[in-house]
Amino acid sequence: MRSWAAAKLPEPASLKERMKIMAALDAILCEENWLRVHRYEHAWKPGVDLGVIENGAGDHLYVLFMKEGVLVKGFDHESPLSPHAREDGRICPGMYDELPEDVLAILQNNSEFLEEEDVTFCIWRMKADSTWRSGEWDGLDEVDESDRDGGAAFLFGYLKESAVNYVEWAEGYFGLEKPLPLDVVSQIYQGSRIEEDWIATLNPERKVQEVLLELNKIGFSNLG
Repeated sequence: MRSWAAAKLPEPASLKERMKIMAALDAILCEENWLRVHRYEHAWKPGVDLGVIENGAGDHLYVLFMKEGVLVKGFDHESPLSPHAREDGRICPGMYDELPEDVLAILQNNSEFLEEEDVTFCIWRMKADSTWRSGEWDGLDEVDESDRDGGAAFLFGYLKESAVNYVEWAEGYFGLEKPLPLDVVSQIYQGSRIEEDWIATLNPERKVQEVLLELNKIGFSNLG
């Protein structure tokens, strides 16, 4: 798992920026929060931002951005590492081993929402770390090699690397009748200021002021 994470995951700052951008685009394109795949809440808890990916099929990715670093907890319901797939019904041994106690406490203290028991992979990157880390998960030799990441590759696949990738995904997922303007999405992907007319261009049915309020909650402070 560690080798996969080190090779595939973006740096924490890039991960945070991408999750915020996709949450902003989802918020513009879809009025119903529960139908969105990507969500982000600035200052979810004191000193903690929360990025969320939920695909509506029972799988999720929760990312905590803290002053101590970044914690990623994922759950792929079809993974053989799921507690529901294990004979003893327990979390895969070693899943949270080596995770700093203060970070584990944040997870446990918010377990009702973060679903501590539903986990197929957990990785983190503290300030002093030069790469992503995970515990020494037991029993990996008992599952197929393609399943040993706990579904991480599958769930991180929802982090679209480019505006083109996002547009292709969003047009299908949201069932859009008209193609999204790639030039507007590209500018947002590049970190440009989100202009009010862009919101209207992307989704004429959304009330611009309502979207602006949501974008502020995501953490965009340079809105028009």
